[in-house]
Amino acid sequence: MALTIYNTPNSYAPVYNQMIFTLSSTNVAQSNFRYIADIYVNGSSDYTRLEVGRNPTNNYGTFDVAGIIQNFLTRDFEDNTTTFKQCGNSIASYIVQFGEQYGASSGITNYPNLTTSSGYCFNGVFSPLDFLDFATNTYVLQNSSSQFLTDRPTFESRTGEKLILGFMTDAANEAYNLEIISYYDEGTIFNTVTVANPYASISNRQDRSINVRVDYDWLTSLVNADLSSGSTPIFVVNWEYYDVRIKNSTGTIVSETIRIYPGEDICSKYTPIRFKFMNNYGKYDYYTFTGAMTKNTNIKRNTYKSNPNQWSGTNYNYSTTSRGLSQYETVLDDTITINSDWITEDESIWLEQLVTSPDVYIYDGSNLVSVNITDSTYQTKYEASQQLFNLVVSFTYSQNRKRQRRWF
Repeated sequence: MALTIYNTPNSYAPVYNQMIFTLSSTNVAQSNFRYIADIYVNGSSDYTRLEVGRNPTNNYGTFDVAGIIQNFLTRDFEDNTTTFKQCGNSIASYIVQFGEQYGASSGITNYPNLTTSSGYCFNGVFSPLDFLDFATNTYVLQNSSSQFLTDRPTFESRTGEKLILGFMTDAANEAYNLEIISYYDEGTIFNTVTVANPYASISNRQDRSINVRVDYDWLTSLVNADLSSGSTPIFVVNWEYYDVRIKNSTGTIVSETIRIYPGEDICSKYTPIRFKFMNNYGKYDYYTFTGAMTKNTNIKRNTYKSNPNQWSGTNYNYSTTSRGLSQYETVLDDTITINSDWITEDESIWLEQLVTSPDVYIYDGSNLVSVNITDSTYQTKYEASQQLFNLVVSFTYSQNRKRQRRWF
């Protein structure tokens, strides 16, 4: 009796793409033969069983477990209140125990857990073409080419705006600390400090998906006790830019280096709107719209018609204030249309993720307010055909406004 696994998903797989296993058995000639897969997620003793028949051409079995594991991944949308934050809702561990079943129709027997496979998956999705080239080591910290979980092309930090990066790690002490290098002139370093990652030992699944807060406001709020090396002040008054990256316990750089510039002061007669949205990796990106804004309110009135006559002593009639058609509910649905500042081609490509995101918020002061993007199309703009361009987005609030009910 032999059950052999031939193909497995990547060790860290995007859960909204295929997660395919293929396997073979030496028992495929048995009566009523079927492959079985018991899927355990996040260490639970409960499992979901899938069954498939053998392929009639090659006798192999094929399982795609993505649809099962998707149910165990949600989101970690809360902003960091510390430099590093665990994101246990954005990553799942799984074990698949493969077996088989066969026998006479009167007594089919299950033979579970003949071989196993395990891994991790995150709340991400790639286009069909990009997924063909997906490689775990690009998105799990290992070297200076490993990426943070964002496609944002350029970074800036304005006073009052949060900026958070996400990453995944697979080895103890690999994501050991955050290094911040600040500059006061082009190429001239002002200061270098590090902040320790308290989850670097990877004692549980949650430690493998981390958010790190890197905006100027947050970094300037740190005191010497928050640093594992270096000392405050981190920035000179007229700082030019700063770099952030992750290092391991031996001091080796294990992530790409993100360069963050000071955001220009917003000089606009319109109220800026800052979006926070789930990107293709299941993390959250930020972008501020500073252009013209319009607001349209759709008014839905629910009415009923009644007899306007009323009793007054022995009289039964109506007056000028009597109502025949009455309005008992008024629902107000606001649609906001906002323009961005001028954007680059790379930003236009990236911001498609805002328009298509399933989870979008705007900031009302320090409060997050849930909204829904209403645009049904998106045009990516290219510099070859358009020299200057911006983005126009429409959204509604996830909760409608209402007016008072009329008393009766």
